[in-house]
Amino acid sequence: MSKKSMAERRQARGAAGGGNGRGSSRSPQYRRQKSSSRRPWGLLAAIGAVVAVFVVVILVLDLSGPSTAQDTQVLPAPAQVVSAVTHIPTANLNKVGKGDVNFPPAAVPSPTTLRSQGKPEVLYVGAEYCPYCALQRWSLIGALSQFGTFHNLKIIRGSATDPAGTNIATFTFAHGVTYSSPYLTFVARELYSNVPDKKSSSGYAPFQHLTAQEATLFTQVGQSGFPFVDFGGRIAQVGSESTSPGPPGLEGYDWQQIASLLAKTGSTPAKMILGGVNYDTAAICSITGNRPGSVCDRALVRQLEAGL
Repeated sequence: MSKKSMAERRQARGAAGGGNGRGSSRSPQYRRQKSSSRRPWGLLAAIGAVVAVFVVVILVLDLSGPSTAQDTQVLPAPAQVVSAVTHIPTANLNKVGKGDVNFPPAAVPSPTTLRSQGKPEVLYVGAEYCPYCALQRWSLIGALSQFGTFHNLKIIRGSATDPAGTNIATFTFAHGVTYSSPYLTFVARELYSNVPDKKSSSGYAPFQHLTAQEATLFTQVGQSGFPFVDFGGRIAQVGSESTSPGPPGLEGYDWQQIASLLAKTGSTPAKMILGGVNYDTAAICSITGNRPGSVCDRALVRQLEAGL
């Protein structure tokens, strides 16, 4: 696991070039004398044809090939998308069950007490460029919305070049996004933005920072990997909940399409996201004293909670 993502793997890229830089063995004077004897119309025509073909190829590649430009826009989340992810029908959650969750939250070997504002705290640490974080945010928003309310949600896209998943339509927990709940406190840190930065070790601009306690949890429990979610110091999600299919399962969709697919419980996005919602809900119930009962008393949630 790297600092970018627990399940990500960097791919080495190399390029090699050759050529000795030497010119023709004939002297410049000879070439000038030779060319002055006749007009090179045939040569000019051939060069023009090659240039024309080159331009056409470039245009075709530009129009038909995938864009590698990073989309750094931060936009208000459309109301339809917000409604779909924050009001998921219980019937759909029950139908998906565990879904495509390969690595659910687990008990922390040496639990601590993580509280803030007099309530149990859920701590999220990620990065806006991170493909696995992009998937995790959908599930986390769906789960947390059963215990409280998000305000001013924003949408972004993940990395345009990361081999773990490109251009994932997701949310950000920064840029004025807030959350309120009578049962818990939610703290989110996006350590890097999705703005490319060649000087940064991650390849993206540093963004938010951790407190000393958060840094200790991120390092010791989260193993410095994205995404990391600590549920009250007792349960932790280290890395992505779904690595198969993982972020590639969301590639090619925009926010509205993913939101509509949440209602289709057999779709890949629904099985990954709703499965994550169910596990995150169970983890949250374990630190809120199983409140509210309307959420935590569901048979599925009780079953998943017992296995954490």
